[in-house]
Formats: sequence, structure tokens, C-alpha cells
Amino acid sequence: MKYDRAYFDTHVNRKGTRSVKWDAGPVTCDEDLPMWVADWDFACAEPILEAVRERAEHPCLGYNCSDPADEQSFCDYWQRHHRLTIAPKQTFMMPCVVTGLKLAVRVFTAPGDGVVIMPPVYGPFRNSVVINGRTPYEAPLSRDEAGRYHLDFAAVEAMLQKGARCILFCNPHNPVSRAWSREELQRLVDLANQYSAVLVSDEIHADFVYQPAIFHSMLSMDGAEKCVVTFAAASKTFNVPGIQQAMAISFNEELLQKIAHEADCAGVTSGNTFALAATQAAYTACDDWRSGMLAYLEESRQIIMRELPRLLPRAVVSPIEATALCWIDLRAYAPTMDEIMARLKRHHLVLNNGTFFGELGNGFVRMNFACPHDRLHEGLRRLAAAMTEE
Repeated sequence: MKYDRAYFDTHVNRKGTRSVKWDAGPVTCDEDLPMWVADWDFACAEPILEAVRERAEHPCLGYNCSDPADEQSFCDYWQRHHRLTIAPKQTFMMPCVVTGLKLAVRVFTAPGDGVVIMPPVYGPFRNSVVINGRTPYEAPLSRDEAGRYHLDFAAVEAMLQKGARCILFCNPHNPVSRAWSREELQRLVDLANQYSAVLVSDEIHADFVYQPAIFHSMLSMDGAEKCVVTFAAASKTFNVPGIQQAMAISFNEELLQKIAHEADCAGVTSGNTFALAATQAAYTACDDWRSGMLAYLEESRQIIMRELPRLLPRAVVSPIEATALCWIDLRAYAPTMDEIMARLKRHHLVLNNGTFFGELGNGFVRMNFACPHDRLHEGLRRLAAAMTEE
């Protein structure tokens, strides 16, 4: 199989497959173009599909036992692509990264405690805090005139001084597409250790960092073994979020065991029959698919950076350093978030409402650009028509 531009240009009909992106949520008619939730409109790599088919051919679907190759394939993948040495015993399998966020909030804080979040940020960060009876302590990201976001270390420290003992962090960042520098991440680890806080890093988008930026795992920072727990999964890279398998990783045995114990108490299990087969295939046999997809997304990123300023010169797109998501400030074109969403609906374009990521997202939208290029061009055309309608 050749994973070239033609492969990723191919349209896959996902309607009628119980797809959240195409069959549910804000999608209400066949004319709608969904570019919202972060799964991709690309066919999975053939080794993943073959692994699932091969397993499905066996007539029994009983309970699964653990296979050391499952953890080892994950560790080998991160060594190969991110130069991070992880031992299988330093991992714990979970259904998804959001499960990990919720478990972390429960085990590293008590009801009523403050948990640091840095909005605008992926909605389940706040929800993981609130639904478990904790209090979001906000240390908002700052934004410069170019739309690039930065960490506010003084605000983070103020929240730690206020009593927070857990930080939820997004690395790389969803939705503002930042690839954090080593210096920024090190300062966060230093603050966490200074105030005896646990630093929880969602690294599900680790593979989506564009040159000249480089991905740095929080686990690679000095002092990470004292305070860091990270979460990662194959789901974004290989477009398999429906299989529900992720990993918690920590070089601190006590922190990892607390996560595992809480999962056990809540009956949270992982490793379903098809997820095990698909994930191991992704980590061992799909590097060529990964390379082809990232090259295609680099072209997509260039299309956005070239076309959106031409179509909507007053919109501000945050520099796309990472992820397959772009963060667009549309406040110059519409007075309210409701008006923005109403216009998009009239033009049958489905994007994420910026307030899903916190109130600092008011007037913004998030666009998922992991789709065939002609669909991306059509989405940009509809966005421009919606924002400039008479």
C-alpha cells in the first residue's frame, strides 16, 4: 500500500457508520460538512484493518489475557519516534485519555480541592475537574497580536500558592496548536516540584508537530520522575479513537499505582479484543502510514495559512505548530458567538464553538483539517461565505 497524496485525497463515506462526526451531534442534514470533532476522514492503515479482520475470523470472542507485546510495542514506538525510553512496567492501559484525566483528578486531589487548568483548553479538562467535585483554578494562556499563545507562569504559581496540588496540561495544545518548548515545559515541572503538585500531561497529539518545532514529552524534563504522569494513545495518530485504548505513563511508581488502583476500584478495564489487535498493529507496522499522513497534513496546513488570510483577511489564525486542528478568531466578522454559529449553520459548515474550550474561546472556532484537500478547500470557502454574508 502506498500512503501518498492520492491515498489521503480519497473520500471515505462515513455516513451511517454510527460516526459521532458524521451521524450525530451538530450534524443535522446531508448538506452539512463536519469539520469539528477530532477524528480524521482518512482510511486506517491496512495493517490495522488486517489485524482486526484476522482476529474477527476466530469464532470465539472470550475474555482476553495480557500480552507483554502490547505494552512493549507502545514503548518501542515512543523510543523510535520521540527518543523517550519507557519500560512496560512504567505504563498502565486505560480506555482513553479522558478516562485518565478523570482518574488523575480523583486520586491526586480531594473533593473541593483546586485543580489548575489553562484555558482555552480541551473541554474535558474542565469537565474532569467539575464532575468530580473539584474546583477549576484557572491560569489562562496569554495571547500575542499574532494569535500565538504563551504560558502565564505567574498565574500558574498563584494557583499553586492558593492550594492547588494538581495541574492538567495539554502538550501539544488543543485547541491553540502550540508545540511547547523544552524551556516552557521545564519551568512547569520545576513549579510542580516546588509546590509538591502532580503534573498531568495529555500527550495524545505528540506525533502532530510541524517543523521547525519539536515535540518534547513532559517525561523528558529534569525532575519529571517526581511529579509527572502522562497520557498517550494511538487514537489520533492512526485515526482509531473508536477502539478505546490508551496508556498512562509515569516514572514514579507510586503515582502510576494510584491511577491503577482507582481504575480497579471503579471497574475501569481496558484491552478489548479488537483494540489490542489494532493498537499493536498501529505501533509496529504503520510507520509508513504515519509518515504519509503527516506529509499530507503539512500540505493542509500550508493551504490554511495561504487561503484563509486571502478569504478572511481580518480573521486571526493561531500559528499551527502542532495538531490537525486550527484555532480561528472571528470576532472581527460577527458580534457574538451565537451569530457566528448561526451563520455557519446557514452555510452547512460544522465547526467547534470556541466556548467549548472555555469563555476565552468566545468569538473563536476550531476547525479540524484532517480531511481530503478538496474538502478542506470547500470548508474554507463556506467559512468565508458565512462570515461575509450580507
